[in-house]
Amino acid sequence: MGRVKLVNKRERWGCTIWAWLLFVVLLALLFVGFVSNIVSFLSAEDTIDAKILIVEGYVPDYAFSEVMRIFNDDNYDLLIAAGASYDQGFYISGIETAAHLIYRSLVKLGFDTTRMAMAPNPPGVFRDRTYYTALMTKKYIQSHLQDVDKVNIISLGTHSRRSRYLYRLVYEPDIQLGNIVIPDRVLNSKNWYKSSRGFRTVLNETLGFIYVRCAFSPPDTIELSQNFTQD
Repeated sequence: MGRVKLVNKRERWGCTIWAWLLFVVLLALLFVGFVSNIVSFLSAEDTIDAKILIVEGYVPDYAFSEVMRIFNDDNYDLLIAAGASYDQGFYISGIETAAHLIYRSLVKLGFDTTRMAMAPNPPGVFRDRTYYTALMTKKYIQSHLQDVDKVNIISLGTHSRRSRYLYRLVYEPDIQLGNIVIPDRVLNSKNWYKSSRGFRTVLNETLGFIYVRCAFSPPDTIELSQNFTQD
């Protein structure tokens, strides 16, 4: 009667020290490439010839003068202020959404109100806000500017590629969409990881872009009851 074996000996292939060293070098090169190029990748710009300009999202104050310059230099016909509700501050400021803030700021700087409109998100939208912003602006264009077939959106820095992707999901093929990038002054494109704000911004936008490309699914049914108003 043979003995019962509890262990056995097998031949296997394994990585040598040189293989592990090569693996570490490749990881280091990938990391350096990511650090050096991620800001420019997320801030990609693709401007087209259009007469409608959309300003979306949380635009800092220093960007408004640049928005006005772009609008005037490129001879746009209409600017649409867009954006979601704020989570806090309404009881003090009385400003409901980012769209209202953009509109009021530009008016304060002397922008012609006859060449500007608002398309704010409906109240209570706290998820997929950029996607809803795209829906609301397209609804405005199709309701008031039926002949428009090209638009540009303005976004801030590293949010730009994600905004462009989501807007194109909504707009195209009905309306061709391009984008313009306002650089983020507080974000150094090469040394972004050396500040807390830069690290958090780039990491959040990187994960956000991966999410919309790999996991985002537009809602099957959406009720857009928000009325378009001017302040």
